[in-house]
Amino acid sequence: MTLADTLIRGGNRTFDFFLRIDPGDVLNAGTPTEKSSNPARAMMKASKSLLADALDPDTGLIDYRSLRESDAYTQFRGITRQLSACKPGDLGHGPALMAFWINLYNALIIDAVISFGIQGSIMSRPGIFRQAAYNVGGLRFSADEIEHGILRRNRPNPVMHFRSFAADDPRLSLMVDHLDPRIHFSLVCGARSCPPIAFYDHEHLDRQLDQAAAAFINGDGVHYLAETNTLQLSKIFQWYLADFGGLPAVLELVQRHVHDMEVRSALESGDFKVRYLRYDWKVNSSA
Repeated sequence: MTLADTLIRGGNRTFDFFLRIDPGDVLNAGTPTEKSSNPARAMMKASKSLLADALDPDTGLIDYRSLRESDAYTQFRGITRQLSACKPGDLGHGPALMAFWINLYNALIIDAVISFGIQGSIMSRPGIFRQAAYNVGGLRFSADEIEHGILRRNRPNPVMHFRSFAADDPRLSLMVDHLDPRIHFSLVCGARSCPPIAFYDHEHLDRQLDQAAAAFINGDGVHYLAETNTLQLSKIFQWYLADFGGLPAVLELVQRHVHDMEVRSALESGDFKVRYLRYDWKVNSSA
């Protein structure tokens, strides 16, 4: 084992020790009451139903209170217990694999908010993104590991600055084949400053990710203050600047999708200041 791998393992174990996380701590523990030929496909269907029940169409927020008592949530919880029996081939490849992990991440966060009784701020439970986890194919995947280890292809966490997986970690075999920075417009961490939540399918994934980028940029992700000539960008762009390819690539992405003519004019002039917006960690609850 290399020194880098030793540091990765040591850093993760230290964080988990202080957060009192055991490898068996998963939200889908228990024996499944039913079995599917493809648990991953069953989970995708259940998570789509979960979102249909959870989402307030008028606000785009999640009605956690009514969802807790819904049939869709009960069925979803039952199906998550089947994920431990997944085989690698069940998850699919290419766009199907990416869609699976995006949807699983978003459903896991909804499940965690309900299971942990999160109210007020998503950060009121320190370490929630490491504590919220599912057993998939006999391996533990936390929300952090799905985002940074699987979807970002094991790039360092921008807060803790080390990787999720050492080089010999079997979970590396289940990561996506490339980092698509548009995933940052699809992953919903349960906070109000997150992108709008949606369900993603492999047949339309490229178009859906473009739509997610446009929805975020034209929603709360970008603002322009004419009085100070300042372009305000979501902290997501700052945290994952390298994923997007640097600030010029971010500005090009914004220009491609933005509708606001003031923002477009500022970008075309090239003469403006860039600042990053404060992130609102309040739970994205409609209650």
